Amino acid sequence: MKKLIYLVLIITTFSSCGSNNEKSINSFSITGKIKNYTEKTLFLNELTTKGLRLIDSSTVNADGTFSFKGKVSEKTFCTLSFPKGATVIVLDTNSTINLSIDADNPEMYGVSGSPDSETLKKLLLINNKYMVVVRGLETKFTHGEDGKIPGADIQNQIRLEYDSIMLKRKTEMQNFVFALDKSVVAFFATNFLMPETDYDFLEKIDLKFYSNLFSSKYAKELHSRVEELRKTAIGQTAPDIIMPDPFGKTVSLSSLRGKYVLIDFWASWCKPCRQESGNLVHVYNKYKNNGFDIFSVSLDENREAWQKAINDDKLLWTHVSDLQKWNSTVVNMYKIESIPFTVLIDKEGKIVAKNLRGEALDAKLSELFK
Repeated sequence: MKKLIYLVLIITTFSSCGSNNEKSINSFSITGKIKNYTEKTLFLNELTTKGLRLIDSSTVNADGTFSFKGKVSEKTFCTLSFPKGATVIVLDTNSTINLSIDADNPEMYGVSGSPDSETLKKLLLINNKYMVVVRGLETKFTHGEDGKIPGADIQNQIRLEYDSIMLKRKTEMQNFVFALDKSVVAFFATNFLMPETDYDFLEKIDLKFYSNLFSSKYAKELHSRVEELRKTAIGQTAPDIIMPDPFGKTVSLSSLRGKYVLIDFWASWCKPCRQESGNLVHVYNKYKNNGFDIFSVSLDENREAWQKAINDDKLLWTHVSDLQKWNSTVVNMYKIESIPFTVLIDKEGKIVAKNLRGEALDAKLSELFK
């Protein structure tokens, strides 16, 4: 669990590289009014991959009014952050934006004077609609309706509900994004996508918008990202993994050629990974005599904890780790952003599916071995 899924709303994948089109630098102006805000200063920040970059600050007057003026070299995603959320806008090279904000519910802001900002708000509302349901499922998964951790059957049902909700969110976002015309807002949508499961969506955004918006820093970042993700896309040969097993012997993924292999990225400290262990044991025992194997790659850093989890969960297949946690070489190699994460490869080592778990994994294997 590298990050909680609902935190994707604010900052994930935007590039901080600048534009070469210096001639386009013009002024922007933001005016607005805010209520239920007790601070005297409001900060306008750019969203970047390295965090928030301060653009300007404004004094909030007694009546709640505020204003910003400044310059940007191109359309830029920015935020006004509050304890209970954030207001996200698109600053243009020459824009006059008016905002109406309630600090107790800043995601439901009013905005005018910026078509891109108005479009961005619509995209955020689509995401928020589904994430409210997801947060409820997360609570139900960890605490249950009676405050106790639910059993395996209920947890599996919650996973199915989660997958269904995320599929609906993806479909609605796709319809929204591909109805846009030359809008940088399309690149903001990539914040809500996981590269290991949504490569097809990312690639389609790149194909539709890059040719018209190639000078945008966001277009450049996504184009480069898609090129990298293509190396581990479905249909590509899985990069070889060569690491020590728990006994110090070097083992390679390629040594399992001739079998269907599930590459399982996990860690002993990852609760969802450990909860998935029972499903992996089930499919391993069910299909191991059909030419199926599992190659588990741990993002642990503690050897004893790693070995104990293998023994406790009775994971009787190949295990490797360089014990570097998120600094492991496989993280960048397979573009891993969260675990558990799986990659299913065929007998020739080509990737046939990603992030299959539980019943979905069993169904896929049943199809392959029927």
